[in-house]
Amino acid sequence: MFAVLLPVGPSDRDLARIDDAVDALRAAEDPAAVELILIDDAPEPRDLAALTGWRSCCVIRTPLWTGGGSPDPGDAMIAGTLAGLRLAARLELDFVLKLDADALVIAPFADAIREAFADPAVGVAGSYDRTCTGGVRDWTCWERPLRRVGLPLALVPAASPLRRRLVVRPPAARRAARRLLRQARAHGYVTGAHCLGGAYAVSPALLARADLFDPAPWLQTGLGEDVVVGLLCHAAGLELRGLVGRGEPFGLAHVGLPATPAELLAAGHSIVHAVKHPDAVAEEELRAAFGVARAR
Repeated sequence: MFAVLLPVGPSDRDLARIDDAVDALRAAEDPAAVELILIDDAPEPRDLAALTGWRSCCVIRTPLWTGGGSPDPGDAMIAGTLAGLRLAARLELDFVLKLDADALVIAPFADAIREAFADPAVGVAGSYDRTCTGGVRDWTCWERPLRRVGLPLALVPAASPLRRRLVVRPPAARRAARRLLRQARAHGYVTGAHCLGGAYAVSPALLARADLFDPAPWLQTGLGEDVVVGLLCHAAGLELRGLVGRGEPFGLAHVGLPATPAELLAAGHSIVHAVKHPDAVAEEELRAAFGVARAR
C-alpha cells in the first residue's frame, strides 16, 4: 500500500487537471493499493472525494484557510504538504508519492520506488542533483532565503500584486528553523538541496519522523515546499536519491516537459512534469498524447 498526495487548486482548470491525474494513476497502478490524499487548496471546501470516485480517498485542508483571507500560495503548499505527510505517517505505507496537479503518471512506478527505498538511508527520491536529460540542478537561488530563516522580520507578498509587506516572524518559529537547519547541516546538507517539487516520493524512514512535519518554522520564509522537504530529510539523517535515468520513474522539468511525450515514454519514465501550459488547447493536446499511450 502506498499513498499519492495531490494538491488541488481553486480553479476549474485545477479540477480538470486532477481528474486527468487520477484517471492516469488508475490506469497505471491498482487503485486498491493506493490511498489518495487530496489537499483542498481553495477558499471554500469542496467534495473532492466524490469527484474522484476513488476507493479510499481522504481530503484535508490546512489551518491557513481557516483564519480568513487568502494565504500566500507558497505557505499554503508548505502547510498542505506537511499536513498530508503527517496524515500518511499514521498509515502503514510503503511510500508517499507527492504529485503536483500538473504532473502526470504515464506508466507503472511503484515497484521502482519500493526498490529505491529498500535502502533505509534514503528519505526522498525524485529529480535530485541531475535532470532526466542530464542537466545539473542548481540550488543556489535558495541560499539567501535559507540564510534569513532565523531573522525576526520578513517581507511577504501583500494583497496588491508586486507589492510586499513587512511581518514579524514568531521567535519560536525562528528558533525551530535555525535548529533544524543546524541538524540538516550536521548530516551533510548542501544548502537548498531538494528533489524537484513537481513530483517526488517520500520513504517510510522519513514518514517515521512526523515530529519534523510542523510547517510553522517555514511559513513567511519564501521557501518552496520541496526545499523544506529536502531540508527535513537531512535533518532526519536521511539522504536524497535521484531516480531520473532511463527506465527510472521521474522525467521532470520545472516549467514544461523536459522532452516530447514520445521521448519520455521511450525513455521508460513513468511520472512526468509539467504538462501545464498557459494555452489550454496546447495543454489538452499534451494530455491527449499521454492519454492515447495509456489506452493502448
